Amino acid sequence: MTMGTLVLVSEANSRAGAGHAMRCATLGAAWRRAGRPVRAIGHFDLPFVRERFARLDIPIGGDPVETGEIVVVDTYDASTRFRWSHAPEPTLRILIDDLGSAQVPPGYSAVWNPNPYASIDLYPRFTGLLLAGTDYLPIREDLPQWNPTPDGEILVSLGGGLPSPAVVEMLCLLDELAPDERFAATGDWAPERWRRIQADALWREAGRARGMIIAAGGTVWEAAAVGIPVILLMTADNQRLVYRWGRDAGVPGLNALLLDPDFLAHQLGGLLQVPTPLPAVTNGADRVADRLWRLAQDGGENQ
Repeated sequence: MTMGTLVLVSEANSRAGAGHAMRCATLGAAWRRAGRPVRAIGHFDLPFVRERFARLDIPIGGDPVETGEIVVVDTYDASTRFRWSHAPEPTLRILIDDLGSAQVPPGYSAVWNPNPYASIDLYPRFTGLLLAGTDYLPIREDLPQWNPTPDGEILVSLGGGLPSPAVVEMLCLLDELAPDERFAATGDWAPERWRRIQADALWREAGRARGMIIAAGGTVWEAAAVGIPVILLMTADNQRLVYRWGRDAGVPGLNALLLDPDFLAHQLGGLLQVPTPLPAVTNGADRVADRLWRLAQDGGENQ
């Protein structure tokens, strides 16, 4: 059977952040490079995410999914995962999951865990195709290499979602503790004296920055590809595995889920002098696209 369009089902808003949609966009770009059609379905409310999809010529919306289309689902919402696992009837269903779960809903032929720490041990009862590990990271193609300037700033990026009040308070206290440091941030939550940068300009700025403070989400893999030294913040429970991977690699970090902003600010202030590059990684989105295409050609059977 000749396969049809790749359909990316995801979301990007202040609650879910941008990571799900951005890695879908990277997969979509790889699919397009192979000369195949792709579109997206979902609530993409963050402007910089919509702009990235537009630049990649990936339309958002359109007709319902039809038989013959290949559906990729990337969300933490359990009801959405379940709904797409059985209806409507595409040719192939793929779940993107970065948490690890023994309960992959029936109906998915493949699971893609786009993280270097992932392995079959996270999915002991899943019998379909698993794409996981360093060969299958979705890293956008337009990233610079780190080349800092002598007076480079420290960039702070906490993803597309809204940080908790405790994290905002921590960063305001950090600003008071480090008055001689120069910071730039991608959010209106930042302290008043910090320079604001647009989210879609983050990596242009990162190429010449001194270092970064980043949430332990999808931005981590992009920072690893750029080579910039970082400090990791675990700002949500679903970041535990990414955070642990970075800490195991010797990168400094803080569990920002702790509810003592003053303690965290003092700890973070001490780490400003020791940001550390993450292990080097490369883009595996083309490899993912090729594996999914071949699986679809085989009728969803993991050969």
